[in-house]
Amino acid sequence: MGKKLIIFKIGEGNFESGFPVSIRLSQDDTKELLVETEGRLPPAPNLYKSYTNWQSSYRNLSVSLRLGATETQVTNVAVSQCQEYIDTLQIDLNHWLENSQVQSLLLDLFPHLNQQDLIRFVIQTADVRLWQLPWYLWAVWHRYPQTEIALSKPNCQKPNRGENTDYSRKVRILAILGDRRGIDIERDRRILNSLPNAEVVFLDQPNLTELTPLWEQSWQILFFAGHSVSKNNSQCGLLQINPYETIDIQRLKNTLAKAIHNGLELAIFNSCDGLGLGFTLADLQLPQTIIMREAVPDEVAQEFLKYFLQAYSGGETLYQAVKDGKAKIQDLYHLEEQAPGSSWLPVICQNLAVDPPLWSNLTKKNFDSSNFAFNNILKSLFPQKTILFSSVAIILTTVFLLTGFALYKKSFSKQPIRNSLKNSCECPYDTDALGRECGNKSAYSRPGGTTPLCYYGDKEEK
Repeated sequence: MGKKLIIFKIGEGNFESGFPVSIRLSQDDTKELLVETEGRLPPAPNLYKSYTNWQSSYRNLSVSLRLGATETQVTNVAVSQCQEYIDTLQIDLNHWLENSQVQSLLLDLFPHLNQQDLIRFVIQTADVRLWQLPWYLWAVWHRYPQTEIALSKPNCQKPNRGENTDYSRKVRILAILGDRRGIDIERDRRILNSLPNAEVVFLDQPNLTELTPLWEQSWQILFFAGHSVSKNNSQCGLLQINPYETIDIQRLKNTLAKAIHNGLELAIFNSCDGLGLGFTLADLQLPQTIIMREAVPDEVAQEFLKYFLQAYSGGETLYQAVKDGKAKIQDLYHLEEQAPGSSWLPVICQNLAVDPPLWSNLTKKNFDSSNFAFNNILKSLFPQKTILFSSVAIILTTVFLLTGFALYKKSFSKQPIRNSLKNSCECPYDTDALGRECGNKSAYSRPGGTTPLCYYGDKEEK
């Protein structure tokens, strides 16, 4: 079982004339490039219309959605119509991607892929309409069932990290619990509180003034539960942080940039219609974001969160944990029967300049930061030059002490060192004026009658 990364980069174009596309296949762990090829996606004028038909039908379903709509009885006719739109969308999507032009590109990839491979398939494009498409319906994934799909924007960069990041010994999570009308946010709280080795700070329906100062701290995960909505055809997103205040995610751009600078790795928006949030946050180079594409039934959002976090904190990769969470809500709760398409709503938005961390990486990073934190303390207390000179002084002092200790030890050796230039007999090991050894004289004395020492520390042997 290998780990592969496929970047499916789609350039500027439209559904009427097609899109340029390039495909890069590499080893996900070593980043060794295996295949790189390019071509075109053919025109598909009916595809986006099929998507909007399903979207409109899905949004009209009211199954305790987190969109805040008034609950009405869901008829079998409404569910059946939504399923028909999904079936049509799946046919149109596969007709587009099973085109001979696309298949010729994929033929170069197939020899390097195995059915058991863990594959990250990332669609990289600046066209939000391509972000909206349900790429999970592509039939090729039946060959590679361990594939998970993510979305990305071009021009990814590693986030600018601060040198004074204040790491703790636990995974720090800032959980914002927003407007809760019509939904059970307390279950989200219980799920987060059950996480191992995590420190969770909850903000219950905060206002913007209460929210802003917290970005000065270091968090590894940002979590939001409540109501959200995308605007401008999913190119921007709004968060309802309390019953009276709805903010554009753009208003948090500077504060979120500060949080990323301080070590934020993952944002989870367990709220409805979040594609605009992911599309906007990608510009901030946030490493990973998990959002819900559309309005989400309350049960879908909570069960996905539970199974995703269980898998992720239990050692699964981020991508496999998302895949496990979606599979659980599809298999165990038959939610597709209530809202066709709901099981593939969770999606990862990935900064391709960053590798997704394991849960243990978040913890390990905290433990390994002790020396880093100590250096930061020194920097805050002393100027940089003072630290440099002090370090040099410590090194020189250490060398001096070790040298002195070696000489001191040597002076106590059993064979004293003869001083042949003394020309006087103060010790048996000296020589006289004629160069003869003094030998064992009957008496050796210094003025005052003290018994001489042959060398400092060398006592005369009896």
